[in-house]
Formats: sequence, structure tokens, C-alpha cells
Amino acid sequence: MWKSPYRLLWIADTGTTRKELRLPLWGWIVGIIGILLLIWAIFAYTPLRYTIPGYPTRSFRKKYNQLLERVQQLEQKFAQHTAIIEELRSLEAVARSDPQAPPLPLIPTLQSGQYILPVEGQVTRRFQPAREHWGVDISCSPGDPVLAIAEGTVIFAEYSYETGYVIALQHPNGLISIYKHNSRLLRRVGEKVRTGDIIASAGGLGTYSTGAHLHIETWLGGVAVDPLKLLAYE
Repeated sequence: MWKSPYRLLWIADTGTTRKELRLPLWGWIVGIIGILLLIWAIFAYTPLRYTIPGYPTRSFRKKYNQLLERVQQLEQKFAQHTAIIEELRSLEAVARSDPQAPPLPLIPTLQSGQYILPVEGQVTRRFQPAREHWGVDISCSPGDPVLAIAEGTVIFAEYSYETGYVIALQHPNGLISIYKHNSRLLRRVGEKVRTGDIIASAGGLGTYSTGAHLHIETWLGGVAVDPLKLLAYE
């Protein structure tokens, strides 16, 4: 049966002109499969594929790839921010576990006077770890520039409902300084700053704030350090 010849005839309406194609059955099957594969290849690898209803156009695929890349970047940033938030929470948890612990000894790189005041103002509330106040409050006016107390790298820059805009710096000696209740942040995560660079604008935002002021905290090795022991404050 596979080798038996089969004919395909073309006959004119007058019945005089006739063409025929004689092939065995397996030849017809191979030919049909070849034609189907050719049609598939034409629509799969040529611009004709864009004529298929529902097939994405080039511009759509380009936008889709751009959005996919952007989503991946945002996921990476989110993971980085989440890790930073967890690190800051762990620092606070360590201090909460033993608020009566003796003050952390100042190492040579943390000598008093090496750090500048982040804002010009009066200290309205001091370091009180027993009351879970892990930093100091300094009065200021809304919009006053907030300065980096020392050179470092921004490791956190986000908005918090309780503490307004918050920015944190990692300093080369391991010290972390955190600035809360800002009205605006001027630096992004990963940026390096020098001593005295403006990193934010003060404002007193957040439900924990009772007025315009800056709350600054300094942490070392998971323990809160009194900022006034470091800052050149009279």
C-alpha cells in the first residue's frame, strides 16, 4: 500500500488539458507534512506572525521586556531595603532587651568632638534608653538643612508613618547614625556623603513628633550610643 502510486490530476473545464502528479502514499504524506512545516516556519520566523490575532507586536514585546526589567530592579531594591530595615530593627531589639546596660565605651574613632551637629538648635530631649528614647531631639525650624555628622554611606532612606522621612548613614568605623522626622530626603541609598553634606530637610513629620525638630540616633555594634557624647555640643 505504501508503495502503490497515487495520482493527483488537474483537468481543464474543457476536459482537454490534464496534468498529473504521481507519487506513492508515503511520498504524499511526506509532502503534506513538508508543506505544513513550511507554512509554520513562514508564520513563526517572518513578520507574518504579527498578523495572527492576539500575537504580541514588536512594540508590545519591547515595552513588556522593559517593564519586566524594571520590576526585577524594584524587587532587588525592595530586598535591599527590607534587609536594611531588619538590620535597624535588630539594633533596636538589642537595646530594648537590656535598657539598663552600661554605656558603650568610646573607642578612639568615636572620640567626642569628631562629629558635627546635624542641625543648629537646642537639645529638647536627651538620650533616655530606660524610656526607650534611643537618641536626642534637637529643636529646629521646618526646612532647616540636616547635615551628615560624618562621612559615610546612605543605607536607608524611606518614609515612616511614625517618624516621617528617615535617613540612616553607615560610617567607616561601624557607627550608624539615624535622622528622623524629616520633611524631605535629599540622598538615596548607596550614595556616599562627606562630613557636613546636606542629606535632608527638617520638618517634624510623623505621629511620634510633637513639633519641628530632628531626632538623631547613633548605634554601634547593636547598642545605642548617646549622640551627645560624640557631637561637638556645648
